[in-house]
Amino acid sequence: MTDTYDNLVKKALELGATDARLIDTNSIVFDPRSYIKCRFGCNRWGQYWTCPPHLSISTEMFMDAFGKYTKALIIQTADPRTGQDVTLAIEKEAMLAANSPFAFAMVLCVQCETCAYPEPCRYPRLARPSMDAYGIDIGATIAPLGFTIKFDPDGHLLPAWYSMVLVA
Repeated sequence: MTDTYDNLVKKALELGATDARLIDTNSIVFDPRSYIKCRFGCNRWGQYWTCPPHLSISTEMFMDAFGKYTKALIIQTADPRTGQDVTLAIEKEAMLAANSPFAFAMVLCVQCETCAYPEPCRYPRLARPSMDAYGIDIGATIAPLGFTIKFDPDGHLLPAWYSMVLVA
């Protein structure tokens, strides 16, 4: 891993990520069942600008763009708001300091308590699609990376949210 990518990992941890790992994009697992899970297993379907079917970039267009990326930083956080904040900050850092002008964050948008849909998005510069919105199998992608399940002192499972930043 180069110093540039090391710095992105360190920055993610400094900003509040509980873990962050750099991977080759060819190790990201796509599974069309992820999309079905979105459609039939998530109450966000059709209610948010950043969720299907309101994504204005087709799966084919996304996959064409995805093929041009070589690395991704997978970010783990304890809550979705921190996840969005950290992931967007890393996207910007990658664009400005890591010479990756096309860095792209994929993170569940939780900017608003209730999405403005169907009214225009209140934060279009901050809204990004989630990983599973384009068919990424998050579990299968992170499993080989050694992310650990953590428990609090009482033995309750601590939440873990995953996002990523695609880089050059």
